[in-house]
Parts: sequence; C-alpha cells; structure tokens
Amino acid sequence: MVLWGSTLLSGSVMDQTGLTTWQMYRSLALSIYLPALLMSFCQSSILLAIPLFALDLGGSVSIAALVFSLRGLGNMAADVPAGYGVSRLGDKFIMLVGIGMMAVMGIASSQAQSALQLAGAAFFFGCAMAIWLVARITHISTFVTDHQRGKAISTMAGLQRFGNLMGPIVSGIVAHQFGFQWVFVLVSIIACIAFVLIVVFVPEKKQQHSSAKPGLLRIVPHIFMGHSRTFLTAGMAIFCLSILRASRQLLIPLWANAIGLNASEIGLITGIAAGVDMAMFPLAGYMMDNWGRKHAAVSSMGVIALALVMLPWTSSFLTLCLFAMLAGVGNGLGAGINVVLGSDFAAEHERGEFLGVWRLMGDTGSFSAPVLVGLATQTLYLGGVFPLMACFGVVGVFIVVLFVEEPLLRRDR
Repeated sequence: MVLWGSTLLSGSVMDQTGLTTWQMYRSLALSIYLPALLMSFCQSSILLAIPLFALDLGGSVSIAALVFSLRGLGNMAADVPAGYGVSRLGDKFIMLVGIGMMAVMGIASSQAQSALQLAGAAFFFGCAMAIWLVARITHISTFVTDHQRGKAISTMAGLQRFGNLMGPIVSGIVAHQFGFQWVFVLVSIIACIAFVLIVVFVPEKKQQHSSAKPGLLRIVPHIFMGHSRTFLTAGMAIFCLSILRASRQLLIPLWANAIGLNASEIGLITGIAAGVDMAMFPLAGYMMDNWGRKHAAVSSMGVIALALVMLPWTSSFLTLCLFAMLAGVGNGLGAGINVVLGSDFAAEHERGEFLGVWRLMGDTGSFSAPVLVGLATQTLYLGGVFPLMACFGVVGVFIVVLFVEEPLLRRDR
C-alpha cells in the first residue's frame, strides 16, 4: 500500500518492486524530496552567508576563506561516522540528527560575535550536511529498486539544484534587509520544517545488528579492503568527477573576472549555467536507468572536460556564457551519478558504512580541487589551468570505459 509521502512496508523493501515510476515519486515526495529541497536551500544559504558574515564580523578575506573551508572539513570528518551510525541506529534517526544539528547551528551562528565563533559553526554545519546526506542516500538506495534508482536520485538532484538556486537569492534579500543573523535564523526555521517531515513521513526500518561489523576506527580500511576493486575503479572515477565539478565552479568566475566582466555579469552567467544544469536531470535519470550508469558518467565527464578546454578561448560575455552553459549541460547529465553508483555498489549488510566511505572519496576530490587550482596558478597562467583540470575528466572517462562494470548488467546477472 502506498501513501502520499510514505510507503507502508511489511517487513521487506521488496514491496517497492511493484511500484510504477509515478508511484515511486509519490512515495518519496514528502519523505525525501521535499526535505531534500529544504536542506539544499539551507546549505546554499550557508555557503553564501558564512564568508560574508565573517567579513562583516571584522575578519580579513583570508580569514573568511579559512572559515569557509572548515565547512568542507566538516563534511569529510562526518562522512564515515554518519555511515557507521546509519548501520546501527537507522537512516531515519541519523537524518534527524543531521537536520537537528543544522537547526541548532543556525541559532548558534546568529549569535556569533567573532569570525572564530563562526568558524566553529561552519565546521559543524559541514558535519550536519554530511550526516544528512549519508543517511538520505542510504534510505533512498534501500527503498528504491535498481531500475528506478537513476530516476529517483536524479530527480532528487534536480530539486537540490533548484534549492541551491533559490537559497542565495532569498538569503541575499534577507541579509540586505535584516542582517546576516536573520539568514541563520531562517536556516533554522527551514531545518525544523524538514525535521517534522522526516518524523512524520519516513517509515521506520528495523536494524539488523551484527557483532561482525567493524568498529568506527576500522571502517575505512575494512571497506577499502573489502571493495578494493570498486574504489580503485568506480571510486577513482567519482574522485575525478568531483575534482572536475569543483574546478568548474571555481575557474569560471575567475576567468570571467580576468576578461573584465563585472560582478552582475558573472552572476548572470552563473545563474544561466545553473538553470541549464537543473533542466538536465530528467534526461540524466532516463539515461542511467535505460542506457546504463556508465553512459551518464562518461557523458558528464566528457562534456565538462570539453567545456573547460574551450573556456580559455572565450573573451566576451556571450562566448563565456555559451561554454559555461555547456559545462552546465555536462554537470546536469551526471545529476545524481555519484549517489546512484554508490547505491549500486553498496552491499546490503554494510550499506551505511560503504556509503560513508564513498562520500568521503567524493568530498576529498571536491576539497582537493581548489588546492590544485591554487598550486597550478603559481606555475601556470590562468588559461593554462583549464586544460590541466580537464585532464581529470579524460582520466575519469578512461577508467569508466575500460575498468568499471555496468552495475545494471551485473545486477541482472
């Protein structure tokens, strides 16, 4: 039996196999999709507010950058513990922990009196988002069948992109009218709404405890050794894709500034590219479920790499906008591919631990990209950095084509 926003289970996730695509969307609407939209709104608002609030509190540009980077460290620090918690306490409980932490940190940040206090909050914001994401991934991978997972997760990624688009707009207006403190209050309010939705609409799943599961400190080596081929092939491809995506987000504004575009023009280009990115998620979901995950991964990395190679040849608003849109197409074609592949390769008995380590690998790539760009710009001119970072896309495509087995074919066998 299917309810709007939740699915009644009779002890087995196999009850989901009879759902049509529309029923699957309905079953996730209030339990996952709406909370995901709200939490992406919170995350994007935080990404805008943290560095600007740090400057407003008297911090320098370098201090603001340091405060901002602690959010990424929080992501990486919480990935594995979140997976550990999911396997023992359940995905619903851990989702509530992440959302609750987001709400508490919103209130704490609104009371910050110095950049140092905000830095601590930024770290825990990163932890909260990682905890929520790992638990959410585990839930959706458990309750959605393999052949609907691409559509389910790409739709979630599309909604997340919409939240990422709206968050900075709304929070920017709130900050301008009332101050940055009220942005964080708004984040807390939105997180509380998401908390209530999870309490009401996410079904409980009975946990199967096993004494054979590794302790927290042994999870990473245990998962790597048990799935070494997966991490050395598909995991490395996702690492390359994460670097490629993060490089795109950093390099396009830098190049726009280098060719003399002003802040409003840069913002317009970013917004147009984000809109194109967001519009691609239905095609991404169809591609993953009907053509295979490898098609989506190769298309995404190949198109982003091509756009990065071409971007240094642009010299005007129009040409830069066109290739930024092309990069948006590439990013959109891979909407949810990281989550889908992680869900495909995760073993049911250690799904939480696997997805925690899987996210850690992707987050490491995202965190490494700005560092690599910074080091490259010290020895190369800015235009030379683009093809260098595009090489990660070429390597990722090579790995996927030659070494990654198509998950759908493997499951069919």
